[in-house]
Amino acid sequence: MSIQELHTRIVKLEAEIVLQRELLKNLERDKGLAQRQLNAALDPMERLPFEISSDIFVRSLDAFPESGAHHVPMLLLNICNAWTDIALSTPSLWAVVHIIFPCARNLKKILPIWLERAQNRPLSISLFGGLKVDDDDVLSIIWEHGQQLKHLEIFKAVDEDEVEGDLEDEDGCIGGPWGNTSPGPLPLLETLTIRGVFAHPHGRWGFSLPRIFQLLALAPNLVEFRFPLGILPRTVYKRIGEALVLPKVCRLMFGEPGTCPGDGDDIIEALSLPGLEALSILSKSESVLGSDTLLSFLKRSDSPLRELVLGSCLGFDRLLECLRLLPNLRRFELWYPQYYVLERLLAALAESPSLLPYINTVVIYHREEHIHPPFWTTLSHALIARQTQLRVFRLNVSYRLSSLTMPAPDIVTTFRELAVDGTRVYISAICETWNHTFE
Repeated sequence: MSIQELHTRIVKLEAEIVLQRELLKNLERDKGLAQRQLNAALDPMERLPFEISSDIFVRSLDAFPESGAHHVPMLLLNICNAWTDIALSTPSLWAVVHIIFPCARNLKKILPIWLERAQNRPLSISLFGGLKVDDDDVLSIIWEHGQQLKHLEIFKAVDEDEVEGDLEDEDGCIGGPWGNTSPGPLPLLETLTIRGVFAHPHGRWGFSLPRIFQLLALAPNLVEFRFPLGILPRTVYKRIGEALVLPKVCRLMFGEPGTCPGDGDDIIEALSLPGLEALSILSKSESVLGSDTLLSFLKRSDSPLRELVLGSCLGFDRLLECLRLLPNLRRFELWYPQYYVLERLLAALAESPSLLPYINTVVIYHREEHIHPPFWTTLSHALIARQTQLRVFRLNVSYRLSSLTMPAPDIVTTFRELAVDGTRVYISAICETWNHTFE
């Protein structure tokens, strides 16, 4: 072939290659479409109605999912087109989020998109960690959606480096858990959980009480407030004016569930909760603070309390005063009272029908060394006197009781007779596996 003919042939071949590549691309596209159609026909998830698939996705969520690509719901966007469509069309998937501070640099771009996908759904947001200046943009985005916040959890751990850089506000307290930003009204907020870690050797904390009360004041419809870990020393906070009234709060819990309640005197001395139904608190008001904080709170709130979990340093007289303010109490849990306080309380239950007239469950955490024959006798008298109301009495000790510490045969007979009539008596060890039921 001549040079001209070779050039012409090369041009034709190049044109043919372009054509074949285009044909191959179309074939690959058609194959992919056919494969997706086959997958849809074979995959049971593809055949499910949208509502069911959406519900399955929602149930796969953690309580507060992280925002990373390897966590639901972001993970669902990388499986297939059908799952992406379902995830993006399910606002509830995007109504919950867990944010760890200091946060990734791109979170301030991702978070608005995330929350936009939630549409108008109530939001559940968890904030964890120590805040840095760069995190203010993320916090501002969260507070912009404050009108939608229904559940908020804040867990701030403070290390020494962070404390060294803290600036005190006008109340003399370290900056709150929202940096330099200011939250607005939180009209939908129902549950608030604040966890603060005591992490500095000189007694500095991650939260200031004025900031906490500022947040509470923005949530008039708050139903439940939990403070599992610690609060500021009393000397840091000076209450000004009247107590904050939150009429819809029905649960106020200090400490982790299943453990001795946490100290809450600093909080309740500045609150009035007329709708409170459940309270878990360690009251040191008589022995440490020198004032009757718990008693004053109960009088001020005048609430229909039905459940009380009390870690108490109260003497018997003050405890009795508190309990006489709670005629609607159904469940009473008392952690490690002084032995004479417990025995006098049991005697009062036996002798005074007007004390806790509707009580049906009593749980006592007690030390083994304080259990002796007179204790069992006093307990049996109280249970007999209250057998028409009391359904459950549970005694929790650290370790299995020895045969010498267990009740005498006549007391055991009484407990078994009570069980026949519907009053159950249980003994459990919390440091080993041991339970004893009288039936």
